[in-house]
Amino acid sequence: MNHLPLTEAEVGAVALTMLDLGMLHPVEGVPAEPAPPSGRESECLQVQLGLPTVRLDDELRDFLKAHNRRISWHPSPPPGIGAHKLKTPGWVISVAEVRVALTALDSAGRQTVRSTVDRRFADVDREFWEDWVKLLRGSADAGLPVLVEFPDYEGPWAIAEILMESDYRLV
Repeated sequence: MNHLPLTEAEVGAVALTMLDLGMLHPVEGVPAEPAPPSGRESECLQVQLGLPTVRLDDELRDFLKAHNRRISWHPSPPPGIGAHKLKTPGWVISVAEVRVALTALDSAGRQTVRSTVDRRFADVDREFWEDWVKLLRGSADAGLPVLVEFPDYEGPWAIAEILMESDYRLV
């Protein structure tokens, strides 16, 4: 699995489950969004979205690099997945974060995981948790990060997908 639509309820259940299992952690020190060069705000937004309508010059390339560093940032070493990365779409969850989170999940014990998922997914399809874990395991196995992004169609609150090596958001 490399693509998973997310509703707000599903993200909430995933985040709370991960928090309970030690996979998700609040972090401090998240870098501020870089300021776009004066008069180039529209171009910077197009660059952030990966639209091919803007020709990259050095100034826009520097802005994009700073933006990508911010959305990929995590403490070193990461304690798990930063909670801010599930709070709003637009963040890249690094392979290091994914692997630490999966280590916490695997060490939690089957019964603990089952009871936590049952409690947190009382109002959400429990199969979604399995799909989320498959996505994380796919990321770890492939050595590629996960992007939680705004959807490009109506319906879900966000989309989580494994980024391909050629993706412009990789730093």
